Amino acid sequence: MKKPTLWTKNFTIITIGTIISGIGSVAMNFVLSFIVFDQTQSTFLAGLFAAISFVPRFILPILLSSVLDRFERMPWIIGLDLLNGILYGMFGMYCLAFSFSFGIYIVFSFVIAATGSVYEIAYESVYPNLIPEGFYEQGYTVSSMIYPTITMVMTPIASLLYVRFGVGWIAIVYGMLLLTAALFETRIRLNEKRAEGSFDFKAYVEDLKNGFSYLKSEKGLLAMYVSIAISQGVGSGNGNLMIAYFSSTPSLGMMKYSLFSGIEFAGRTLSGALNYRFPVSRVHRFTMYIFVMITYAIFDGALLFLPFVLMCVNRFIVGMLGITSITIRSSSVQTYIPDTMRAKLNAFVAFVYALSTMIFQLVIGVLGEWIPIRLLILAISLFLLIVYEFLLVRNRNFIEPIFLMEPQEK
Repeated sequence: MKKPTLWTKNFTIITIGTIISGIGSVAMNFVLSFIVFDQTQSTFLAGLFAAISFVPRFILPILLSSVLDRFERMPWIIGLDLLNGILYGMFGMYCLAFSFSFGIYIVFSFVIAATGSVYEIAYESVYPNLIPEGFYEQGYTVSSMIYPTITMVMTPIASLLYVRFGVGWIAIVYGMLLLTAALFETRIRLNEKRAEGSFDFKAYVEDLKNGFSYLKSEKGLLAMYVSIAISQGVGSGNGNLMIAYFSSTPSLGMMKYSLFSGIEFAGRTLSGALNYRFPVSRVHRFTMYIFVMITYAIFDGALLFLPFVLMCVNRFIVGMLGITSITIRSSSVQTYIPDTMRAKLNAFVAFVYALSTMIFQLVIGVLGEWIPIRLLILAISLFLLIVYEFLLVRNRNFIEPIFLMEPQEK
């Protein structure tokens, strides 16, 4: 009899596919985050660019979540990887032939965000079914380590590739990587559960009502989702400010930003390895989660007041703590939610996250035109501490059972 293992054929393939597409994704996202501010020198336009790219994430998840629950989700994942590979290849050829255009970049970002929002719902909904029973902790640890590890390696490389080759060739290579990932994913074999009944408009509306009703009855989940939406929205806005600060400070610049980012993700990778080997006890998960969120906010507020060496130390510590938070939250929440409700609730999360990100990126971008960046980030961190007190600490009795629940209790 074979010994149970995390590394089944399905899990291995989805991990390989995620790594392949992640390599290009990290490089492409890093370059796009810099190029808009670099070309416009405006935190508002950089924030506007980022916010517009989240419009599809605000609309499509709610419209399509019920549909995804009624069909197999792996074909969506494979098809969207193929489509995105083609789109990135076309965008790369455009960039090689023409100069920067803010309008063209926004249109491309909008289209990619539309396909990406559907992909994320499908991926998050099917991923738990690719993890062998009894290995949820390790599976989500591996998942949460992939992008930090790739980012640690690819961010400095991406800055060099951008300077040497420009955004066009990076986009073309990313397109090729997505096509390769899709080929790997065609080898996954999975019998997926589907919601009962055939799809029609009445069923669609009823499914959404059921999804929202379930969430409204789960006060702990609701408090967590709202707090995460705020923190992620703020984090996206802060990210634009960080790029502006490094770009406009002569002693820093793009290369130091890439090193700074890589060190943070080195911390995430190390922490992920430790979490894989020594998972956090369920009894201590909620306390650890709160500790990480509060520490993250404090370290963010102090970051830009430090010399560069201490900035790197700050980011390394934050990276180590952050991956622990992501791992225990993802594994707890996704095993807590019933499989037939997962796509609906993941869609709601995507909807709220996108709305929050759009609002905070625009507001923070505007404030960045008037308020010194270091003071603005400090004020935002104080705001986050207040949010965590009211939404997380004061709702402990509702949230902690989510972290305590065993997977087999579903």
